[in-house]
Parts: sequence; structure tokens; C-alpha cells
Amino acid sequence: MARSRMLIFSVLAGLAASACGSEDTSDETIRLWISPERVECEGGAGPQECLVVARSEDGATELFYDSIDGFSFEEGTSYVIDVSTSEVENPPADGSSIRYTLVEVVSAD
Repeated sequence: MARSRMLIFSVLAGLAASACGSEDTSDETIRLWISPERVECEGGAGPQECLVVARSEDGATELFYDSIDGFSFEEGTSYVIDVSTSEVENPPADGSSIRYTLVEVVSAD
């Protein structure tokens, strides 16, 4: 009897610990620094033009393959924007599992 209680307690403690340690990335707001030119890239949908973004002012740049709902990029303009991220339920095989939505254009030069 004591052994089964100990087993149940161990399982419940493990579940509680893993629930507390999990991160919920839905509805997180992030800031992106966007370069003034797009570049050709190869995504899941084939050849396309990607934004070049950094996740901090002096951070390394990376290609951004996704779209940002509500954001209109103008070639030749650098942007600093805040976007919210949310998880996409059942994303298509060649699509992103994260949806990006414009919150605010912080600056545009």
C-alpha cells in the first residue's frame, strides 16, 4: 500500500514539475529590427524574398521566411517593429507553427 502511494506521489510530482517548467509562447511580444532590403531565399514554398531581421539592435541577422499580419514592408526602409507571436494549431506541412502579427511600428527610417 505504501509503495503504491509513493509511486502515485512520484508520478504526480513529476507531472506538476513538468507543467510548471513548460513555456507558453502564445501571445508573446517580440521586437524585430528589419533591414531595408529583402533577399532571395528558398523556403518551404520554393523561391521567395525574405526579410532580413535581427532580434536585438546589435544582434546577428537572420532570414525571416514568414509573413507579419498587418505589416507592409517598403523596400529601402529600415524598421524596428513589435510583433505578437501566437501558436498556429495544425499548421500546414510547409507552413510555420507561429503566427506573427504587427503590434506597433516603433521606427521607420
